[in-house]
Amino acid sequence: MMKAKTRLMSALVLIACVLLPGIVRAQAQNPMLQPLPVDTAVRIGKLPNGLTYYIRHNEYPKGQADFYIAQNVGSILEEDNQRGLAHFLEHMCFNGTTNFPGSSLRDWLETIGVKFGANLNAYTGVDETVYNINNVPVARESVQDSCLLILHDWANDLTLDPKEIDKERGVIHEEWRRSMQGQMRIIEKLLPIIYPNSKYGHRLPIGTMEVVDNFAPQALRDYYEKWYRPDQQAIVVVGDIDVDRIEGKIKEMFSSIEMPENPAERVYEPVPDHKGTIYAMGSDPEQKNLVAQLMFISDPLPKEMKNTPMYYANSYIEGMISSMINNRINEIASKPDAPFAGAGVDFGGFFLSSKVKDAMTGFTASKSNDIIAPLQAVYREILRAQRGGFTQSEYERARNEYLSSVERIYNNRATRENGTFVNEYVGNFKDNDPIPGIETEWPLIQQIAMSIPVQVINQTMAQAVTPDNRVLMILSPEAEGYTLPTEQQLADALAAVDAEKIEAFVDEVKSEPLIPSEPVAGSVVNTTDNSKWGTTEWTLSNGAKVIVKSTKFKEDEILFSAYAKGGTAAYSDDYTNTLLFLPVTIGNYGLGSYTNTDLSKYTAGKQASLGISFGDYSRSMGGSATPKDLPTLMELIYMGFKDIELTEDEFAALQKSYSGILANQEKSPEYIFQKNILGSLYSSPRRQALNSEAVDGASLAQTLEIAHAMTSNAADWTFVFVGNV
Repeated sequence: MMKAKTRLMSALVLIACVLLPGIVRAQAQNPMLQPLPVDTAVRIGKLPNGLTYYIRHNEYPKGQADFYIAQNVGSILEEDNQRGLAHFLEHMCFNGTTNFPGSSLRDWLETIGVKFGANLNAYTGVDETVYNINNVPVARESVQDSCLLILHDWANDLTLDPKEIDKERGVIHEEWRRSMQGQMRIIEKLLPIIYPNSKYGHRLPIGTMEVVDNFAPQALRDYYEKWYRPDQQAIVVVGDIDVDRIEGKIKEMFSSIEMPENPAERVYEPVPDHKGTIYAMGSDPEQKNLVAQLMFISDPLPKEMKNTPMYYANSYIEGMISSMINNRINEIASKPDAPFAGAGVDFGGFFLSSKVKDAMTGFTASKSNDIIAPLQAVYREILRAQRGGFTQSEYERARNEYLSSVERIYNNRATRENGTFVNEYVGNFKDNDPIPGIETEWPLIQQIAMSIPVQVINQTMAQAVTPDNRVLMILSPEAEGYTLPTEQQLADALAAVDAEKIEAFVDEVKSEPLIPSEPVAGSVVNTTDNSKWGTTEWTLSNGAKVIVKSTKFKEDEILFSAYAKGGTAAYSDDYTNTLLFLPVTIGNYGLGSYTNTDLSKYTAGKQASLGISFGDYSRSMGGSATPKDLPTLMELIYMGFKDIELTEDEFAALQKSYSGILANQEKSPEYIFQKNILGSLYSSPRRQALNSEAVDGASLAQTLEIAHAMTSNAADWTFVFVGNV
């Protein structure tokens, strides 16, 4: 059977030949498969022993640099009697190396302001392990050299002192105890079902405590020497450094590391295809919510095709599909009869096996003790998109939003921070993700987006839902009233939706202006320039104050905030439930005749956002925009003062959603702990944890009364704009 991604690639190649002749002039008959250039600003090299390095000079932030070492080594490489060694080894990198014995590595980094856990850390995955030293002050070259020496020791010179190993066993055990709560306990039990006859079913990085407590120190050293080797390692250094000097130091420090004789082959564990649907269900007393994930598994884009325009076209199409389905789901969620507390669809790697399998995943959380109705609702929207496709208006909004977000990155390219580049280079080493640079990506993405019609999006969606290679996972609280459905009940539920005649989606978009009538202009009655801060302050005829500071730190960004004294403290106790729920309701505001859903459509393709908050003793607004979208932000601000609204349906939908979620969370240890802490710290009922009783008792009328009162007088407020204004 032809895989969905294979059919997609064939379609895109055909489209490229007809519509995209300018992407790559050489071999124009097949431009989607031509290799992309590598960003010239990054120095990439490989030492004779196989170690790869990436170096880039970047001055944001000034005087700092990030040092990483990525290893294509993870828990999947463990044998059954080694489960947990990959993660244990990560811990030991901070407990003694040849040049930094004992705790001196952490101690020395602390002296230069690099804090363990915040700037010094690591993670172990199933297929990789990555170590980082971030935000290092690098004015002194000796600091740079010392950080490279730390990376060198991690790569090849751990001491692995048996006494330190024995001390760390208890640390790992405590981490396991903390992580093995409700959801993780269920997943550990379900993995062998999700991955039948595969190592992925038994390779959570935390491992087993039987191995952690009892392995011989030599077993850890054997694992280290077998897998931590130059051909599986990459050094990444990005920041305010001299590239030539750092390259010389890497060659000097790392070239002497020897490759082992007859190295073990690094094999990526396959995940076999399967017929039909795998059903994996589990429960636990500490599982907070009843949730479902329906996964449609596919083969990923071949690694050798990642450094081509095909990678961007594939990512673009998947992004469009998930964005449009999620917009539809959000519309359902805004109705009081929504069958779920939350839901969505996304594309990505399949669970633990992200390097060998992809998946389109539909996920949902129930408001009650029934998962069938929420599952069917999400599946129905997936099938609606598969059978009826997407509309041109939906597609244009999603495309404009995506292009606007990428354009903002491009316009701010001169001020991208170190971590952005580090993540790209680590991804290139681990997964062969392309790194042509935003200067190449932006015109390429524009060409792809404007050349792919909605028919291709619909064709891809039609192929994404398959009868085979599916996994349905259910995680449930283990409590009174909750009963896991049987496989047959779940199969029947999906089959019932399959049998439905599902109508195509109708896209309803408001056409009237957000501001119903043109505002009456005011005037500036006073202007004050502050040379110390480089600001201009205006006092307006309505009494409001506006402070403006023009900066060019980011070419395409304007930040906005507004604040006023006085808040909700004066309201009587009759308003307590409404005030407890207020952060949720105000976070989902509408403006005038525009509901929250309408606003999402209105601002699609525009980089403008506004948040509103009302506290006990102060009020605030905050947001951002690009210079070209500043008019949209100003419209939002204006309407925020004129007419904050929330419909009865939207308010009821929020109540039902949060009430259902909180009903389960109120039984969890974390919620009980938070509730008790707040109860001990505060006597006021308004400072307590939000609970389902407060949600049910909140009032829409009181919510709107408070919102309108808090924004009734602009003279109370000071407005601040900072950025490219």
